[in-house]
Amino acid sequence: FCRSDLKAVASSLVPRKHAQSQPMAPFVQTFVDIVRNARVQEGERSTLERSTTVTSTASTASTASPGPLASPCPSDFSTPSSVTWTSSTASECMLPTEDLVRPHRGFPAARRPSVQGLAAWPLLVLAVVACGGWCMHELLPTAPKWSLRQHPGTRRRHVVDGRDVWVYLPSKARAGTPLSAVMVLHGSLDTAMGIINASAMEHVAEADSNFIAVFPEMAQYKGMSWGYGNASEVKFFRDVSNLLTRQYYVGRDQVFAVGHSSGGSMALFLQNHLPDVFRGVASVEAGLPANQVWTGNGRPTMVVWNHNDPVLAEYGGEQLYNDTLSMLRRRDPTGAGPSSVEPLSTSGGVVNAELLTWPARGSNPSTSVVSWKSSAPTHSWLNPTNIKGTTLDASKMVWQFFKNILVTPS
Repeated sequence: FCRSDLKAVASSLVPRKHAQSQPMAPFVQTFVDIVRNARVQEGERSTLERSTTVTSTASTASTASPGPLASPCPSDFSTPSSVTWTSSTASECMLPTEDLVRPHRGFPAARRPSVQGLAAWPLLVLAVVACGGWCMHELLPTAPKWSLRQHPGTRRRHVVDGRDVWVYLPSKARAGTPLSAVMVLHGSLDTAMGIINASAMEHVAEADSNFIAVFPEMAQYKGMSWGYGNASEVKFFRDVSNLLTRQYYVGRDQVFAVGHSSGGSMALFLQNHLPDVFRGVASVEAGLPANQVWTGNGRPTMVVWNHNDPVLAEYGGEQLYNDTLSMLRRRDPTGAGPSSVEPLSTSGGVVNAELLTWPARGSNPSTSVVSWKSSAPTHSWLNPTNIKGTTLDASKMVWQFFKNILVTPS
């Protein structure tokens, strides 16, 4: 077979949503029919008896078994009863067959495979070997969307206190060179994989090469909120920080946190309650955690706030915005407003945006606010992928804020 013939075979053996049909020579069409016969088994269900393995980009991962709520699968494919973990050098998610492969429509649901059909499989294997390993991707159905957003760096899975923690190491990070770490906390009913895609923080880490992006899971998979002051939650963040400083040459004074929605509220909590762990934090579409009493001085903080966010509106809207700023500036002896207001781009789905900056005053650390408004109501992380037509990127602005902190004496 030539490459185009193999692609045609692959296209005919997977559902139309995973591959487009390619023209085939007559003898290839005959071969495909034989393979289809061999793949259809007798029974009430018409699914094929095999599983497709989707492997994450992690090249080195912990071999410890994850907790019962841990899952590497993207939310679209999360099916707890069908997820199986394997212990190896890479984390794998065994997806149910019916999610990725189905028999061709119109083909009989049950037919016994013939001897001729069974003999076709060795021919297929020989064809793949003959054309080289690069052909293999042509024979497999397209992987889920999340696994295609890969970079030259390495995504590794760790298990800390029974919870998954994904770490992205940029390809240009040099051994022995001190790095910063940015923990990215997902929101309610979301996952680490979900915020990896929504924030695109891995893109920023790869482009900058001076920090690693870290994505922990909530204690409860797809839970509603983080644990705030729970002893187990405080221990978890300290343990993650220790992992980063021990295995990734991260300075103890170079750990930051940013979160979306309830993850953003958790980040605001951390800057006040764990100032010895986090050098600075940022919140994206999140406000002051409810029923929290802050007594410390806190750490430098950035807030990214959409004034047309329906979720924030449910929790107080502009009142929550003002309360959050008041709490963050509570130690400012002057009580003055921002020292600078910088207009930002308003292209695409952003109708207005500005950057407000308060310097450190007295014992009050610095504060920055990206105050923006979308043309349509949205709770999304601000970036060109989520807000069409905009050039603003919350991940880039947050990292720039953290970099400025690094060059400022603590």
